[in-house]
Amino acid sequence: MAGRSSKRKKKQAQRRTRRHLRRLGGWIPVGVVGAGAVAIAVVAIVVGGALRGGSSTGVSIPERTVSAQGRTLGPENARVTIEEYSDFQCPYCARAAETMDPKIEQEYVADGRVKLVFRHHALIGQESIWAAEASECANEQGKFWDYHDKLFENQHGENQGAFSTDNLKRFAQELGLDTQAFNLCLDSRKYEDLVKAETEDALKNGIQSTPTFVVGEQTVPGLPSYDSLKKVIEGELRKNP
Repeated sequence: MAGRSSKRKKKQAQRRTRRHLRRLGGWIPVGVVGAGAVAIAVVAIVVGGALRGGSSTGVSIPERTVSAQGRTLGPENARVTIEEYSDFQCPYCARAAETMDPKIEQEYVADGRVKLVFRHHALIGQESIWAAEASECANEQGKFWDYHDKLFENQHGENQGAFSTDNLKRFAQELGLDTQAFNLCLDSRKYEDLVKAETEDALKNGIQSTPTFVVGEQTVPGLPSYDSLKKVIEGELRKNP
């Protein structure tokens, strides 16, 4: 009886969390398979029925104008750090890349007050992991953000082949990367452990949905309005004059 009661309470808590994320906009895993395993089962949380698991997001990410160093936009000594936890198959993450990140870059990163750091949170499945690995191979050639944009602009459902190995290699060719070096990197799976470890660390730290923004000491799950996120950023800047 006690076991059934515990399971019922856990399911009720999960339903409450999913309802909360549905209001915010975002993706949340149903569960984590085994201790230390990467969560791969997810629920597609839809706002206004706009996105479904077979549809393309159709985003177009504006050209970036701020300086980049690896997965970081902005100066190392910025007053506030924003960590964006993201999955390349998550449609809300694509929307954040198209609409939220450019505003942050223009208003806060360009003048050096804020730096924006991308964090892998590959929750949705194997293609999320492959895409994240591929982005790291592009990062070796100084093209992380170009490849990041390419991935989000080429989403089409989850685990349906959009991010197959062949497509990931084609994206690299279209971006003008050294394809021999990129293909060797991708085929070797050299960044698999990094991607999985980053995802597991995020889950251990309570980050259970994508996108999630960690602004200084504040965690903002889902895809909030820019005005809402701006208030959090301004609050953190006031704490770090």
